[in-house]
Amino acid sequence: RPNEISQMIDSETPWYTQFYGRDYLDALGPGLTDTDQETQFVITALALKPGDQVLDLACGQARHAVLLARRGIDMTGQDQSAEYLDDARAAAIREGVELALVNSDMRTIPFERRFDAVISMFTSFGYFDSQRDDQQVLAEISKALKTNGHVLIDLINREWVIANNQPSERRENADGTVVLEERELNLHTSRNQVTFTFVDKHGKKRESIGHRIRLYTLTEIIQMLGEAGLSFKQVYGGFDSEPYTPSTRRMIVIARKGRR
Repeated sequence: RPNEISQMIDSETPWYTQFYGRDYLDALGPGLTDTDQETQFVITALALKPGDQVLDLACGQARHAVLLARRGIDMTGQDQSAEYLDDARAAAIREGVELALVNSDMRTIPFERRFDAVISMFTSFGYFDSQRDDQQVLAEISKALKTNGHVLIDLINREWVIANNQPSERRENADGTVVLEERELNLHTSRNQVTFTFVDKHGKKRESIGHRIRLYTLTEIIQMLGEAGLSFKQVYGGFDSEPYTPSTRRMIVIARKGRR
């Protein structure tokens, strides 16, 4: 039976608490990628089968978790946004699937040796001000995995971001809202800070704090995984299973709990 575990959100209101709500959906929602393809890739890359227990960490509205549950996988979704978890709950009901939901910051995963796999989709890693906190996320993932369980972390490729960085971009959503995106890439800190301004069809403006994500190299990620007791296994450049190169947009890393 689906369970609910709640945790208080930090009162300092970090950027991800402010951004992941209406702002995120207006800014990036219209451009969300092919969820069906991504879900099939996850199943194939992790060799998932019905009955496997999988955690979707930072699941958002559970677009992947619901599709995985439809394939018979025992899904748990965790997110710090209660609003998104309400959406996830509604999506699970609509699709007639079971989906356990956990309201918690990803630095605390309230399970031990529970999951066959943990997935982290759509660059849901690198959110915190310190690398120590990002390392804590990997330690929690390791704790939550069964021995020989796997983790899949889908990240935007730092090398691609550097090569394709544009300071600003303008686009228009289907409802007529104009989205102005301003980017500041700091190569000293490897942080990509993106802010948004929304202008509705009546000319009304709304500013958004946007997101500020630490972009890690593959070398750094492999080292951090190792420190968490996770052995690097494979990296892909996208959801067509293409090889990872500096020019691929994604960096999808797979690791296993346990030493080589």
